[in-house]
Amino acid sequence: MNIIIPSYKRSHDLKGKDYFFMAKYCVPESQKHEYIEVVGKDRVITLPDNEDGDIVKKRNWILNNIEFPLIMIDDDVSSINYYENRKGENDGDHKKKELDKHELINFFKHNFLLCEELGCKMWGLSQNEDNRIYKEFLPFNLTNVVLGPFQAHLKHELKFDSRVGTKDDYDMALQQLHKYKKVLRLNKFHYLCEHGDNKGGIVSYRSKEKEIEYCKQIMLKWGKKIIQYRIPPRKMTDLLNAKKVNVPIKGV
Repeated sequence: MNIIIPSYKRSHDLKGKDYFFMAKYCVPESQKHEYIEVVGKDRVITLPDNEDGDIVKKRNWILNNIEFPLIMIDDDVSSINYYENRKGENDGDHKKKELDKHELINFFKHNFLLCEELGCKMWGLSQNEDNRIYKEFLPFNLTNVVLGPFQAHLKHELKFDSRVGTKDDYDMALQQLHKYKKVLRLNKFHYLCEHGDNKGGIVSYRSKEKEIEYCKQIMLKWGKKIIQYRIPPRKMTDLLNAKKVNVPIKGV
C-alpha cells in the first residue's frame, strides 16, 4: 500500500506532514530539495518537470508509476476526523474526534479490504464536516462521489481527464460509478482540508475564467442531469463545488 501526497510549491506549509507520517510527497524534480529539507529524502518521490504542470498530469503519473493499492491525499489535508457519542443536534463540535495517526495504517488496510469485498475500485471519505447534517446513522454508501482531497484506489485502468481540469476528482468518481457501478464512501469519517487561499498547488494557476470553463466541460461530458454547476456563478464557491450531483444508480 502506497500513500502519496501530490504537492507543488508548498514545502513551506505542508498541513499533514506529521499526521500522515507514512506518506510520501510527489513533487517535480526541480523542487525536490525544498521538500527534502522539510520531510527528508525518504519521503520524497519526484517526477520529471515536463510530466508535471497541473494536478491532472500529476495524478495520472502517480496512477501510471506507483504500485496499487494507493491513496492520494491533498497536501492541504491536515487530519481525518469523526463524530461519536452524540446525543442530540446541539452537541456541537465537542464530540468531534481525530483518528489517532498510529491507527491510520490499519484503518487504510481495513477499508481497502472492505472496498475489495464490495466490488469497488475506489474508496474515500465524506467531504462534509458539518455536525448538523452529519450522517452517523449511515456508516457508508456506494453511490456518492468521493473527491480529490482523499481518494484511495485499487488496481483499475481509469485515468483522470485533462479536459475537465480541476474537476478531475468529480470526473474520476463519475467514471468509477459508470464503469464499476459503485464507489465506497465512508460517511463516518471526514478529512479536514484548507482550500481557496492556501498558496501553491492548484491555487497558483486557478482563475475564475478557467474554473468556469472546467465546469462547462464536465457538464458537457456527463450532462446537467448528472452534474451541475451554477453558471454564471454568484460566488467563487459556486465554481469549486457542484450544485448537484445525481448518480442515476439505485444502489447495489
